[in-house]
Amino acid sequence: MEWLFEDPTYLYVGLLIVVAILGGMYVSTVKKEFLWAAAGAAGLIGLVYLADYLVVTDREAVQETIDAGIAALEANDLYSVLDLLAPSAEAARRLASWGLDQIRITRVNVSGVKITIRRDASPPTAEARFFAVCRYVDKSGSNAYEAYAANFRVVFEKVDDRWLLTDDYEWHRAGL
Repeated sequence: MEWLFEDPTYLYVGLLIVVAILGGMYVSTVKKEFLWAAAGAAGLIGLVYLADYLVVTDREAVQETIDAGIAALEANDLYSVLDLLAPSAEAARRLASWGLDQIRITRVNVSGVKITIRRDASPPTAEARFFAVCRYVDKSGSNAYEAYAANFRVVFEKVDDRWLLTDDYEWHRAGL
């Protein structure tokens, strides 16, 4: 049933077609049954929208963690960055602390996010692959504005209903 909450576009289109057909039948026959059926199908569209809005899937939760990480990096907020790391992610904690001590991030752009959920693992994990460009200023003053671009593979684990970054990550620098 996850297809319903991940991308209900086909369901919306199908229900809109049903509403249009029933509306056309009502106009041609003037039978109120078709009008009520069209209203019922329109009501279903509202229910699908409400369900899609209220239910947060694992994939959406991982994307929210990525978005929160981008916001924390752009704010140069070390504590918010560390809050998104799993308790076992000691190497990632050291790298984040060292990195944010050396640079001031001005902008992070992420694109091409592909998320794979593994529910059979214990704890459940998710892998995200994406391309990111980070613009920063060296705090030592030796470099003005710099940019770093890389393809990332990041693994998250579910800890108490939150998806947190683990030490299982890698990146390959890309040219700009």
